[in-house]
Amino acid sequence: MNHIFRFLAVLFLAALPISLPAQNPDLLDELYDTFAKHCVVLDCTFSVESDGIPVKGKCEVEVQGTSYRVTGGGFEVFCDGESVWILDSESMEAVVEPVTNDIDIVKMFSKTGSSVLSGSGMRYRLTAREACGVASAVLDIDKDAVLKRAEFTLDDESVMTIDVESVKVQPMKESAAFRPGQMPSDWVVTDLR
Repeated sequence: MNHIFRFLAVLFLAALPISLPAQNPDLLDELYDTFAKHCVVLDCTFSVESDGIPVKGKCEVEVQGTSYRVTGGGFEVFCDGESVWILDSESMEAVVEPVTNDIDIVKMFSKTGSSVLSGSGMRYRLTAREACGVASAVLDIDKDAVLKRAEFTLDDESVMTIDVESVKVQPMKESAAFRPGQMPSDWVVTDLR
């Protein structure tokens, strides 16, 4: 299950920074601008089928630029833009990995369509330009440029649906906020950096 929470944060990071023409600003541009200039906290529910088993849950996703923190289901994932920490409180284990910069997130997706939703919001259809684990995405953004729902079709054709229940826009935080504190001495820590 920990890979689901890590993937959830990466999905938000991957789908939001879309390069669009500057002379044609829209709700997607406004949404990306918010994520780029603030710390955004989303309370979400998600559903996905993992290895043929439906998985549903609640989580909190905190995103700031290339940093994120995801909590839910007994797991916590931190990324400060350089390292990723995956913490499993039930098994008292932590795995630390380097962030790979093989993919330029800004160039990862292209906007392939959009349509108006009721209440003046927009639905955007995005397609991956290169293999990244996500084949396509559909984002529903309300008239105030707030993400309400995201549906990601993964390369294996499974679909992850995320419903955003609340969004809090906060001032930028120090990068230390996206790293766990000192690990308890009885935890097993595997550092792969």
